[in-house]
Amino acid sequence: MLAQNRISSPYSRFGIGNLFNNANTYNLSMGGTAYALRSPMHVNAANPASYTAFDTTSFVFEGGLISNFSTLKTDLLSQKSNYTSLSNLLFGFPVTNWWRSSFGLVPFSNVGYKIVSNNITSIDSLYSEYPDSVFKLSYQDKYEGSGGINQVYWGNAFKLNKNLSIGINATFLFGSIEKISATEFPDSVTYFNSRTSKTTYVHDFYFTYGIQYFKPLKHDLTFGAGAVFSKSSKIKATQDILSETYTIGSGDIIQPRDSIVYKDGGIKGDIIIPTNFGIGLSLKKSDIWLVATDYQWQNWNKFKSFNEKDSLKNSWRAAIGAQYVPQKAIFPRMFDRIEYRLGFHYSKTYLELQNNQLNEMGFSFGIGLPLRKSKSNINFGIEVGRQGTTANNLLQENYFKFSLSVSLSERWFIKSKYD
Repeated sequence: MLAQNRISSPYSRFGIGNLFNNANTYNLSMGGTAYALRSPMHVNAANPASYTAFDTTSFVFEGGLISNFSTLKTDLLSQKSNYTSLSNLLFGFPVTNWWRSSFGLVPFSNVGYKIVSNNITSIDSLYSEYPDSVFKLSYQDKYEGSGGINQVYWGNAFKLNKNLSIGINATFLFGSIEKISATEFPDSVTYFNSRTSKTTYVHDFYFTYGIQYFKPLKHDLTFGAGAVFSKSSKIKATQDILSETYTIGSGDIIQPRDSIVYKDGGIKGDIIIPTNFGIGLSLKKSDIWLVATDYQWQNWNKFKSFNEKDSLKNSWRAAIGAQYVPQKAIFPRMFDRIEYRLGFHYSKTYLELQNNQLNEMGFSFGIGLPLRKSKSNINFGIEVGRQGTTANNLLQENYFKFSLSVSLSERWFIKSKYD
């Protein structure tokens, strides 16, 4: 599944994991800007109103891969990890002159971490011959998580007039997240190891509404504005819980001893996905250049999972991006048709640890290579950034992302004419 990425981020332990920016390579290369962008060659699922940019005769397909190379570091240690995953499958097509539609499959969140904490505690003597003695006992706290949430959507956009469009994405969220916490006593035969495993299964609908307005100006300029909104939603979920004691045999094989709590699918609850709001502006010069900026806000302090809150705060994200095409004539040289993109984003994430709300920032760059005698292209994108900090014994994640996608725009809706 798309959300089963092998990510390695301790920060994905919180909330529903690392959130996926709902954008393709085209948008990600421009800092993730999307709310006031539209294109007949790209499916911009971040704002469903953008689908009205599809022309009346073409079917658009977009598929992409993303690779992430990250380094986790503290003041003393560092660790590298990487993964490659399918990032999206997107489709767009016309329905009528005023109605366009799209469907696709993209990740919503990813979870992947493995944390070990070594500890020592003092205990009173268990032996009568040493009644006043105090012994030191070493133990390990272990935390492990995997999985994530996928989203499959069906979107529709409608032209209200030549400048104004509205749209809606009906998204079905599904997937599972497993989180395990354990305490182990590697040097003791008196104390048994114990662990609790919680697996949460998500299955419900989620809606995003969008609007876009574009106004032609003088000198071949076009001004654009867009906004998206998703109201707070209670997403239905079920949960399996298993608490048990165990021993560890040869080869580190876990051998269960006693089950303390076992509930298989017996717990029903909700995950509250909070309100999301975003706005964007753009300015375009014919097909030569464009600039765009976005701002997004989400009140994650309202988040709950099965009535339990987490260390989450309201988040915001700001981004700016640009694209430049040297020449867009009918028969230019191929190198003159290459689309050059760059962007920057900065955000306050929803994580607050040790009274420090973590930030994230990244620079991006990309190109679009046109295919000969076609409106299709191949897109490459690179993003370099960091999340978190090494202050207050926290972790900093430095990452390098490479994304690749193919955008195919084929004429499928032309009636054949015969003499």
